[in-house]
Amino acid sequence: MDIVLHLGAHRCATTTLQRMMGQSHAALAARRIAYWGPKRTRSGLFHGLIGQTGTTPPWQAAQAQRRIALACAGQAAGGTERLFVSEENMLGTMRMTLAERVLYPDAGDRVAGFARAMAGHNLTLALSIRSYDTWWASVLAFRLTRGGPLPGRQIAARLALQPRRWRDVITDLNRALPRARIMVWCHEDMAHRPNRVVDTLTGRRVACAGGAAHLNPMPGIGSLRAYLEDCGHPPGLIRTAAGRFMPFDADQRAVLRALYAEDRAWLARGADGLAIYMPRPAPLDPGGAEHGEGQADDAGKRRLA
Repeated sequence: MDIVLHLGAHRCATTTLQRMMGQSHAALAARRIAYWGPKRTRSGLFHGLIGQTGTTPPWQAAQAQRRIALACAGQAAGGTERLFVSEENMLGTMRMTLAERVLYPDAGDRVAGFARAMAGHNLTLALSIRSYDTWWASVLAFRLTRGGPLPGRQIAARLALQPRRWRDVITDLNRALPRARIMVWCHEDMAHRPNRVVDTLTGRRVACAGGAAHLNPMPGIGSLRAYLEDCGHPPGLIRTAAGRFMPFDADQRAVLRALYAEDRAWLARGADGLAIYMPRPAPLDPGGAEHGEGQADDAGKRRLA
């Protein structure tokens, strides 16, 4: 099979895409596409591969890989030509990312663990990225009401200075899985176009249901301040910019946006042959899509310069 591993990232409209896919099983099946989302992956299938690095016994990871391999074999035997797996925790969890104060520090090794269970299939790694200032702000806000760190100036400074970039995540994924195709798009361009993302990743036009509503947005300023006040913390820790929660000051935001612009420019130049950039929906080849050939870069080399 051709397998798409939609890795997220977190806070990049993953829930919107997952809800759309979950409501479109019939339309997907008509195109010989199967979908595994969080309802499947978090019901035991991925247990042993999602967790803090170094704390999971090796036998649990081996069991998970056997479960996944058997599930993939069952899909292929049932006539599935493309399997679309969406689980953002394959990169690592938001809790662990904030605990380390580093952007997905072991993403390559983590994803490789899942890929080993899918040996023999053609893999595409799909990654959505987002400007660092709004991404970290959204992660902090989401985690705050779930026991995450307080969004003070100290953590903002640490996150603004942490050295790891999306380019590093992509490089690590390629190093861990050099034969996999990596496709990357920007949240700012595609958040409200999940249908087009799915069509591009699968190489087939699929009449998916929904996808228009943006789900699981960042908590609002009022609710964040009320939560802090209820917990006995000063609500003034919730700083704002343009009416939204923003832990970074103007100088930090400028630096983070400049770094993100460098990432986008690197991707647009070809990403050193490591990834395929989707700044806007790529046109599909009707002939290839109809006959199950996928896009022109599916076969042969798994990278595109």
